[in-house]
Amino acid sequence: MDTKILIVDDDKSFVDSLKKEFLKEHGFEIDTAYSMEEFYQKFEPYKYDYILLDIKFPNDKEGLELLEYIKENDSYAIVSMLSGYSDIATAVEAIGKGAETFFDKNAVSIKEIVLMSKNIIQKKILDKKIETLIKEKEENEIVGEDNKILEIKRLINLVAQDGETTVLITGETGTGKELVARAIHKQGKRKNFPFIAVALTDLNKDSITAELFGYEKGAFTGADKRHYGLFEQAHKGVLFIDEIGELPLDIQTKLLRVFETRTIRRMGGTQDIKVDVQIITATNRDLYSLVKEGKFREDLYYRLKVFEIKVPPLRERKSDIPFLAKYFLKQLFSKGRTTAKDFSKKVMDLFLEYDWPGNVRELKAVVENSALRCKLYKKEIITQEDLKGLLLEDIQKNQVFDKPVITKNFNIYYEIAKYELKFIDEALKKSKGKKTLAWKLLGYKSRYAMLRRIKRILNEFPELIDKYPYVRELYGEKTRDIKNR
Repeated sequence: MDTKILIVDDDKSFVDSLKKEFLKEHGFEIDTAYSMEEFYQKFEPYKYDYILLDIKFPNDKEGLELLEYIKENDSYAIVSMLSGYSDIATAVEAIGKGAETFFDKNAVSIKEIVLMSKNIIQKKILDKKIETLIKEKEENEIVGEDNKILEIKRLINLVAQDGETTVLITGETGTGKELVARAIHKQGKRKNFPFIAVALTDLNKDSITAELFGYEKGAFTGADKRHYGLFEQAHKGVLFIDEIGELPLDIQTKLLRVFETRTIRRMGGTQDIKVDVQIITATNRDLYSLVKEGKFREDLYYRLKVFEIKVPPLRERKSDIPFLAKYFLKQLFSKGRTTAKDFSKKVMDLFLEYDWPGNVRELKAVVENSALRCKLYKKEIITQEDLKGLLLEDIQKNQVFDKPVITKNFNIYYEIAKYELKFIDEALKKSKGKKTLAWKLLGYKSRYAMLRRIKRILNEFPELIDKYPYVRELYGEKTRDIKNR
């Protein structure tokens, strides 16, 4: 993507010479402003990557006012100050207000300004790239050689190189939809810019708008300073919105406007802000069914589904199971987290027979848990004994049920509540108390959905809290007020 530069200086001959020198460099797009008024006409948040700004205008140091204005409205803009006066105090003040550097026109040539500016731009881009790489983990790779996965990899490369099209990733929980989104970013033309991810189930309804679009100081009680939303944070990069099916209808309208205008407006703001973002969304729900039920806008559905990538469940690509299991085990062994180097034939046969309702996420958790147990006994081979109690399917078998005895006082709602809590208790036990893993394995929409369900059950049948130790231990504080009523 071309680098956009704005030069702001009232010395027209200097600006023209500087622009001419910049244009010798490929990939630079130059705008100029010869006055503060012209600056305000041309400047927009996130429009310019680099701004060269004169400190002194006819009314003395008005350039510092412009610097503050730029930084308030575009925290990502790189600004270098220009001056024809050797004023150390002013240079220090400019740096303190966020300027990258200070060029004395009498001390450096136009060619040197361009060369140093180019180095500043490249360094900032490199810094962003390093920051992105630090956030990337080695497990953020799509592993597998099944034909379905190979086709997904081809589709990823296609949309990554395009860098503009909107992508909808569909698939069951645990299939690796976020990995697909990260791969699109990592392989694409936007790889040097941010990858911002958000799961809507991690936000409550009241905070979704504020997090996506940001807000101005004073927009609501507690808004004591400006907050840049996720669209602004992802400028020039990729914004990944997971669980898009959970987006409330009123906010769907706001998101649709972003697609139509490519602008956002902060809460409490009056200015439309252009954003350059590739939008990727994901869901484990049937969006078209939600459209027919009136829970999802049809026009937004078609905006999101410009390019769909369907991630298959693990049970539909079983040939990848041995490959994935050994890949996860090799990672653990290389980090010294296990002594195990392989699986017994019976374990691998069991892996291939199992349906993996939690998909790749469940397989990874099972491999990690069993591998850590092997380290305790310095075992080199993972055997069936190391898998005891680890497979989610155990929860779904008859041993977690008691045969109901139907009597005169039989209450079907009590029985359903009891068995639902029993499922939750078993999942919490098998996930070692990890709530995030438990709700995903059981198929709840979010951890809040599981918490709300627990509260609703205990509100009606408070005596059940004492029957399930993991529910009591992990959720007892949040339900104590219910039991004590």
